Amino acid sequence: MNNIKEYRIRANLSQGQLAEMVNVKQSCISRWESGVAYPEIETAKKLSAVLNIPFSLIYNHSPLEGPYTLPVYDTIHSNGSGTISTRPGSLLQVTQNEMRMLVPRLEAKKLNLNSDTSAKLDPNWFFGYYCDSTNMMPTVLPNSVNVMFKTNTVYANEIHLISINGKDMQMARLVKDKNDLLAILNNSPVEHKYFRASDLKDGKVRVHGVLVQSRMSYLL
Repeated sequence: MNNIKEYRIRANLSQGQLAEMVNVKQSCISRWESGVAYPEIETAKKLSAVLNIPFSLIYNHSPLEGPYTLPVYDTIHSNGSGTISTRPGSLLQVTQNEMRMLVPRLEAKKLNLNSDTSAKLDPNWFFGYYCDSTNMMPTVLPNSVNVMFKTNTVYANEIHLISINGKDMQMARLVKDKNDLLAILNNSPVEHKYFRASDLKDGKVRVHGVLVQSRMSYLL
């Protein structure tokens, strides 16, 4: 069950640490993640609480049309793990129809979604990121929950989540030209830095996702 593995990695836990938290052997975690066994219902409830994973995803099952509850992060680290937002207004839900409209055109072409209108989209392609910045308007709303599409592709002049030299991720507008990649941080032309394409290949600059929708937080 890759869902358990993905959420365990997001929580920055080893198999042994997770096993101790839900009171099972490490071999059980390994068997669940490889799909050769399933946790009992009570143990699945513990996994849901510890990993903040929707209960239905533990058994690789989710409703066909949704709505799907996406994880929303306050902070995302360069290794991909994150701190789940506990803000009362950080709930983020999407339906199949919404996801179809949110997938970037280039990604939809790669996935052949344009030609197959009946294909079910995977909610794990998306996640939420809470941003309280007031400097990235009009693309990013202040105090907003932002829907991100997981990708390492650079979209010219779009807001991305990036990490630089192993630091935690941050929102940045990326502008691509023939030779360089210009990251305009906080949407300010004063705060900028050039990155060569080789920096992306070498991992000095990592692109983790692109913004596809900004939603005002229910907190306001």
